[in-house]
Amino acid sequence: MKKLGLILVVGAMTLTGCVKDMQFLSDSIPEKGKLIDTVSIPEAKKYTIEEIHSAKAMVMAQSIGEAPINELQDYAQGVLDKIIAVAPVGAPKAEVVLIGNSGPGAHAAREGVVFLYHSAFEYLRSEDELAFLIGHEYSHVLMQHTPENLFSMLRPYLLTAADIALGNENNQSDLLRKAGQMYGSDLILRDLLLPNWDRSQERVADYLGLDLMVKAGYQPKGASGYFEVAKEAEEKFGANYQVTRNQLELFLQMQFQPKGEDNVLLNQFLSELGNAVSTIQQNLAAKHDDAAERAEEIFAYGMREYMPERASRMVHKDAFDSVVKRNKRTLENYRVAAEILQTLESDDGEIDLRVLEADARKAVSGPTASHPYTRWAFAKVRERQGNLKKAAQNIDLIGNGEILALPIEMKRAEILKSLGNTKTAFNRVEEVATYYDWPLETYRFLYPLVKASGNKVRENELLIGCVTRYPQQRAMCAGNSPAGQMAGM
Repeated sequence: MKKLGLILVVGAMTLTGCVKDMQFLSDSIPEKGKLIDTVSIPEAKKYTIEEIHSAKAMVMAQSIGEAPINELQDYAQGVLDKIIAVAPVGAPKAEVVLIGNSGPGAHAAREGVVFLYHSAFEYLRSEDELAFLIGHEYSHVLMQHTPENLFSMLRPYLLTAADIALGNENNQSDLLRKAGQMYGSDLILRDLLLPNWDRSQERVADYLGLDLMVKAGYQPKGASGYFEVAKEAEEKFGANYQVTRNQLELFLQMQFQPKGEDNVLLNQFLSELGNAVSTIQQNLAAKHDDAAERAEEIFAYGMREYMPERASRMVHKDAFDSVVKRNKRTLENYRVAAEILQTLESDDGEIDLRVLEADARKAVSGPTASHPYTRWAFAKVRERQGNLKKAAQNIDLIGNGEILALPIEMKRAEILKSLGNTKTAFNRVEEVATYYDWPLETYRFLYPLVKASGNKVRENELLIGCVTRYPQQRAMCAGNSPAGQMAGM
C-alpha cells in the first residue's frame, strides 16, 4: 500500500503546474552574472497551424475550457508582449490563453501558448508578480523545453477506476461515488495531468523568467512575492479538496486488495495501475525538490543580480488593481462556481440543493451567462438534482456551436444518451474524437454502441485504433471493462 500512499504527494506537487515542479540548480546556471547573458537560446521553430491546434487541444482535453474574460486575457497578453520585446533576437511569438481553473498556476506549450489560470487575478497582488509567472512560462517556450507527461501514463487507469466506482451500482457507497465524481473535476485534471519539467529546465525558466521580467521594466521583488502568494493560494486550494483526495486514495487502495482468481481482467488492470504508480514515484524522486528551496534560491539570485532594483518601489500595482476591479463581478461569479464544484464533492446530506441552485444562477448571471466554467457548475447542480434535460441545456448555452472542452462534451453525450438521444450523442462524440485526436473517453463511449449495432467493420476499426493508442487499456478497448466485473462481485 505504500506505493499508493504517495498519491497525495503527487497531487500536491502538481497543483500549480509549473509552480510546484521543483528542480535543483544545474550546471547551466552561472555562479556570477545574469543567466540571460550566458544562456544559449535555441533557434525558434516555426510551428504549423496544425501543431499549434494540437497543443491547444491537448489542454482543452484536460480542462473545463477557456475563460472568455477578454480584458484580463488582453492584459496578460500585454505583459507577455513586453517580455517578448526584450528577449534575445529571434525569440518566438507567443499568446496567452486564459483557462477556467480555480487553483494557482499556469502551463506553457512550446508551440507558443501560455495557458494562464483565471485565478491568477485573484491571488496575485501586482503586475510584477504576474510578470514573473508569465516570464517563467514564456522561458519554457523560448528555450523550447519539452515536458515529460509522467502522469499521463496513470490517467487511463484513473478513468478505469472511476468506471469501477460508478459501475458498482449494487453497492454504491459514498466512497465509491465520490471517487467517481473526481473524474472531470478540477482536482483530477490538475493533480494528474499537468506536465513535469526536467529539473534543469525548470531552474532555467526560473532564472531566465526573472531576467526577462526585470529587463522588461518589472521589479525583481515580484518573483519572491509571487512565491509567497502562490504558496498561500496553493495551501487554500489543497485544503479545500483534501478530503476528496483522501477518498480517492482510499478507493484505489481498496482496489489493490485481492479480487479472486476469476477476475483476470480486473487483476490485470490493478497490476498495471500499481506499476504505473510505482514508475511515477521513481521519476518524482529524481525530478522534484522542496518548494521553499526554490523560493530561497530565486530570492538569493535576485538579491545578487538586482539589488538596486529591489530597493525601488513597486510601480505596477495600480494598473493591476484597476483591471481586477473592473472585472470584479466576473471573478466573483467564477469564485461562486468553484465553490459549487467543491460543495458537490461533499456528502449528499450536507448539501442544500435549493441553495446551491440559487448560487449557480448567480454564477451564470450578467457577464458570465455563457462561460464554460460557470455553466459547467450549473450543469453539475442540475445533474445532482436529477434534472438531466436542464443539465444538457446549461451545456448547450456554452459557446456558439464550436467543440467544447472534452469533459464538457463527454458529459453532454452521456446526458443525451440517458435522455434517449443516442444518435445525436454518437454523432457529436465522433466529431469530438476527431478534434481531440481520439482520447480514451471517446472510445469508451462509442465502442459499446457500435458493437451493439452489429457493424463489425466499424467495431474492428475502433478496437484497432483504441489498442494502438492505449495498449495498457486492452481490456477496455475490447469492451471488457473491469467495472462490469466489479459490479457483479
